[in-house]
Amino acid sequence: MFRKTRIRLVFLNTIVFFFILVAFGITLYLYMHQKIITGVDEELVSISQKLEKKNFTEIQKGHDKDEEKRIVYLFWDQKNQLMGSYPPNIKYSSKLINKITPETTQQKELCTIEIHEHTYRITQVFPLNLSTLDGTKIKTIVLVFNIDPETEIMNNLLSLIVLGCILGLVISFFTGIFLANRSLIPIQLSWEKQTQFVADASHELRTPLSVLQMNLELLFRRPKHSIEEESETIYNSLHEVKRMNKLVADLLTLARSDSNQQLLHQQTFFIGELIEHVSQQITPISEMKQIALNTDIEKNISFTGDKDRIYQLCYILFDNALKYTPEKGEIHASCKKAGNTILLIFKDTGIGISEQDLPFIFDRFYRSDKSRTRSEGGTGLGLSIAKWIVQAHKGDISAASTLTKGTTITIKLPI
Repeated sequence: MFRKTRIRLVFLNTIVFFFILVAFGITLYLYMHQKIITGVDEELVSISQKLEKKNFTEIQKGHDKDEEKRIVYLFWDQKNQLMGSYPPNIKYSSKLINKITPETTQQKELCTIEIHEHTYRITQVFPLNLSTLDGTKIKTIVLVFNIDPETEIMNNLLSLIVLGCILGLVISFFTGIFLANRSLIPIQLSWEKQTQFVADASHELRTPLSVLQMNLELLFRRPKHSIEEESETIYNSLHEVKRMNKLVADLLTLARSDSNQQLLHQQTFFIGELIEHVSQQITPISEMKQIALNTDIEKNISFTGDKDRIYQLCYILFDNALKYTPEKGEIHASCKKAGNTILLIFKDTGIGISEQDLPFIFDRFYRSDKSRTRSEGGTGLGLSIAKWIVQAHKGDISAASTLTKGTTITIKLPI
């Protein structure tokens, strides 16, 4: 089922990483190209400004500097006739003379040209009062800067970027596979849990529906019986309806909590008094089952949270303790303040939970003894709801139990 999703994620991750690498490579290339060309242009502009105020002898002396050895000076007179070049013995002088004239460069202050596999950056200078040694006035000087080393650097950089992009495509592919597999793990687990949840819910709903169907069929088979004669059948049907209604309510609570629609209604109240109130409601049931219910509660502990949900939490834990504690057993509930934490402990002397079942008791629909729990009317969702309530209040819930000796549920709620 997840194969197509995995392929799409791999493709998407690969494309995203590859385009990031390409964008980075292009940006790096353009930045380096701009820096190199800017450096050459600044050098040419600096020389141009100096030429406007120098004579020919100073130009000859200045050309001996290292940074100007790659520069060629082409001189034109008032009639746009080439007067000569400096240095006069450069190997590509004739090629430059044939390709470069003031007319070809007058529209561009700085431009790049390629001549016979060589690359040049050129600009024009119009000196105010500059003449050759024989007195001929110079109208235009074209500066030609050989940028072959810079071009070679940029070509090498481009080759490295292309190679890096190819390698990056391969790396992106394997990275995409890794990320796709990692990202699908929680989705797969969530899907499996959802599938299990739906299956368990269907199973739980099927039982009361089957009972209802059977009882209704009995009523149809005996249409002449009075309500009193069929009271047991009606009672059983009503019991299953109540059980199904409770199950649906629990499922709705968990569904809303999963979709973050179950909001807490915050208010400040005394949590000790709330627990004491729940214990008083449970007391008649505990006395009926001959179970001792003891409390050790600090009543003046102020807590801010959802009062109804905390009430539901306490009722779930008391109800569980009553269900699984035999006659003449004992239930002990305590509420104390420990620093910035409220410590709630619900302890019973019931049947306990086996070591292998203990880690799963907060899972939905998990029950170590399904037949017994169903007969008691449980749905396997109580502790799941209890865990959600505690976590929604940024608290922590844990359980410790010994088989046949009892269970202790510990809750820590931040004040």
